[in-house]
Amino acid sequence: MIKINLVPQEILNKEVQKQRMVQVGFVAGFFFLVFAGISFKHYYKGVTLANELEDKEAKFKKLEKIVTQVEALEQQAKAVRGRLDVIGSLDEARAIYPRVMTDLLSTFPRGVYINSLGTVSDGMKVTLSMGAVALDSEAVSDWYRTLEISEKFSGQKLGSLTLSPEGKVNFSMSVKYAYAKPGKGKS
Repeated sequence: MIKINLVPQEILNKEVQKQRMVQVGFVAGFFFLVFAGISFKHYYKGVTLANELEDKEAKFKKLEKIVTQVEALEQQAKAVRGRLDVIGSLDEARAIYPRVMTDLLSTFPRGVYINSLGTVSDGMKVTLSMGAVALDSEAVSDWYRTLEISEKFSGQKLGSLTLSPEGKVNFSMSVKYAYAKPGKGKS
């Protein structure tokens, strides 16, 4: 059997062309929907991230205020600790001079007397500068030896000895005293 197509070729070509246009339209529509979907997804994600950013910035501002308050309180606490340290060191230093005098007086032999006493404090160490009178040079020597073997005194320096018309010996001496808290090491 022989088939004869009576439809002219132009009409068939136009029909194929229409069919291809519909196919291209479907493909273009599909790609448009995919592109629109991806674009919407990105847009939605951008809006979500923008909202999240606003929320986090608001929380950040609240936390920033709290951090500022905490830093101010830490500065105040540091100042208070500094004051307490000063008070503590003053309280410790308060006991130094009575202790120095007690320990110094315990080293005096008979016949030695102080005319003048000067002190220079450096923390828990005190340097004493003294002008003294002794009944004889033996008393000066005894006192120097007593200071030399003492654990509390160090760096003794004896000044010049002068003999007065009455037979008394005038001299100067400097010595360093290291204060140790009672119950810790030396006392």
